[in-house]
Amino acid sequence: MQEYNICYSLDSKYVEQLSVSVTSILMNSTRQDNINLYILDGGLTKEDKEKIDELQKIKSFNISYIKVNNDDFSDCPMLKDKKEEYKDYHVTIPTYYRFKLPEYLPEVDKVLYLDCDVIVTNSLGELFKTYIKNNPVAMVLDAESEQEANRLGLSEYYNAGVMLINLDYWRRNNVEKQLFDYAKKNKNKILWQDQDIVNVVLQGKIKELDSIWNFQYFQFENIDSDVLPNCNIFHLAGRFKPWNIPFEHPLYDLYYNYLSNTPFKNRVIEYKLQASGKHLKDNVGGRKTNIVLMTTDKDLQDTYNNLNKAYTYVNSVEKTIRANTDSKLSEMYDEIKKTYDYVKTQIDDSEFKTTKEANERISEIYKE
Repeated sequence: MQEYNICYSLDSKYVEQLSVSVTSILMNSTRQDNINLYILDGGLTKEDKEKIDELQKIKSFNISYIKVNNDDFSDCPMLKDKKEEYKDYHVTIPTYYRFKLPEYLPEVDKVLYLDCDVIVTNSLGELFKTYIKNNPVAMVLDAESEQEANRLGLSEYYNAGVMLINLDYWRRNNVEKQLFDYAKKNKNKILWQDQDIVNVVLQGKIKELDSIWNFQYFQFENIDSDVLPNCNIFHLAGRFKPWNIPFEHPLYDLYYNYLSNTPFKNRVIEYKLQASGKHLKDNVGGRKTNIVLMTTDKDLQDTYNNLNKAYTYVNSVEKTIRANTDSKLSEMYDEIKKTYDYVKTQIDDSEFKTTKEANERISEIYKE
């Protein structure tokens, strides 16, 4: 039996995401994998913990809750306070909790810290074999490493969503104090909160992991698709999340798959409907400027293929939606139907003379 110490930090807002991540670990673990789960608790309710405990039905695991005092992190700068453009980024104070892990886990020498928005698709056994006796942490390069490294004057910049941490090293070298000292003295330099601080304080000492251990999903269009089946951890990093700004994406389907095995499984259909509506609203609805203007026949065909796909889907589940007691689902259906009708209206709109030919072609496709 091999024991694996895994840690998350969160408040009550991220219980769903934690449940998905833990579910993915349990469903992909081997019989020999004994999971010790440590939750840095930033305000979980009794109901939250009951939902997390339901995951024991998937596979038994050990769980410990460590109550955290947010006042301990009052000197740590917050992204949302930087500029208006960052107000929609979901980077919260619990990301700083990891700084005090040596204190919170006094009997643990090595722990895997995971953000709640990561999905594990294989056993973590190989990752835990990583040799880090002389390193404070092992991490994967950030998808925008060069840009962020230049901003901070570093040679590399790593993503903090997956961190294999050598707590023994942190204790011997007083890393916790170094992290807090930098946070307090360099608030103007810090943008991506704890991630910036870890990169600066531990520069030159971080062991680099292969990207398969923290595949940041917005790399998807820029990486060979053959790499994807070999990835072991997918990270839903960035602004766009399945639960926040849903749209169609292969990795979102992966999230929905594990979500369907959690106490939050009823949200799957809600997110899928939102994704369809969001796709339509951003790409072919909402404003006349979103209607395809100067484009190719293939682009027009693709636009309507996506539109009809969403429309067909909501029609196929209309009875289920209407029968559901949650009025929000019915409202989502109405929104998508309204968007569909709106786009058809725009097809015949002659106001844009420069798009007359495009509109005629769209109409032909629609009739077909």
